[in-house]
Amino acid sequence: MKTTAIVAEYNPFHFGHAYQLKEARRQTGADCIVVLMSGNIVQRGEFAILDKWQRAELALGHGADLVLELPLEASLQAADYFAFYAMEVVKALGVDHLVFGTESAGLQDLLDYHDFVVNHQPLIDAKISGFIKEGFSYSKAHQLIMDQALEGEDREFNFDPHLSNHILAIQYLKHLQGSGVQPLAIRRCQDPDQLAQALDLPKGFVPEAILSASQIRSLPADAQALRQNLPLASWHKLSTQPQVTWSDYFPLLRYAILSSGPGHLRTIQSVDEGFERVIYQKALESNSWQDLVQSLVSPRWTRLAIQRKLLQILLHLTKEEWQDYLQLRQATSPIRILAFNQQGRSFLTGFQSERIKLFSNLSKVIEPAYRLMLRADRVYQVNLNHQLEDQIIARHPIHRPF
Repeated sequence: MKTTAIVAEYNPFHFGHAYQLKEARRQTGADCIVVLMSGNIVQRGEFAILDKWQRAELALGHGADLVLELPLEASLQAADYFAFYAMEVVKALGVDHLVFGTESAGLQDLLDYHDFVVNHQPLIDAKISGFIKEGFSYSKAHQLIMDQALEGEDREFNFDPHLSNHILAIQYLKHLQGSGVQPLAIRRCQDPDQLAQALDLPKGFVPEAILSASQIRSLPADAQALRQNLPLASWHKLSTQPQVTWSDYFPLLRYAILSSGPGHLRTIQSVDEGFERVIYQKALESNSWQDLVQSLVSPRWTRLAIQRKLLQILLHLTKEEWQDYLQLRQATSPIRILAFNQQGRSFLTGFQSERIKLFSNLSKVIEPAYRLMLRADRVYQVNLNHQLEDQIIARHPIHRPF
């Protein structure tokens, strides 16, 4: 059985995702496409707009054969750790290919840039601490050093390596080195006619534009652009189900910050360097989610980094607990099965690994190494503006017999 993996968030699922799934099967000849999808927490430091079960169902309906839940140690991290932990699972799955999307770069472009970065590792090591002391984040400091290196050697690449999909792709390549997994880059489709041909869409269902996930999240649920430019099943879910946003949890977050105080905030994972006092003071002054985040963004901390820190506070995730959790999962990492069809079932039947354990029903044996995922699901359900479906009790993998 030829197998291809895709790491995704589908937040929410759109035509670009459907195109990638179709092309992944065509270009790799995969019998089974395994999607490793973020659960109810995504890498931007947000709760997913639709819950993991709904997004898994959409993936299954548009070409995935098996949808697995990406562990929290990946989904609640910046790009480098996100890619590291995701690739650990991909390698343990024993797939033949990893397919990922890019804004414009081809595989060789990415490999060339990766080699360029590796060759300049001594320069990065020598300069990185100085930039960080000046107040830049690690990722921004790394970007500045690489830009200087390019200028110094009068060299150019025909793509922007700082775009989000390119950043992740380069990290994927880094962490796949030495494995038997073959990478494949699929450029984003931006032509509706090309997309319609690839997906064999009826004439009345061809989109006017291929919206990105961020564009979709910025539109109101009843926007005409959503109906015209989304797969029908995605539009139906977005128009009939609650759309979850960070604002729904702002009162809970503010309470968590103010009731903890700077002393306890200092124990939270990734809250350090005096940042606990800043967060506490800004929470006192802020009356909305947007006000709080905007007041915390700086050259040192990007918006996404801030959102991940605030989510860790909301989850009451301490440094000690995080390290204990990672250590517990080093031996065997439980991975939840969210959805599968017959091809996915065939993969599961033959799958064996000492590194990861795929499960459909949560047991007391599995729970200790899955407990932070459970916490994330429970907090996700405590939405102050919407009644969300239970994420844990009586939830079993979505199954399609074809």
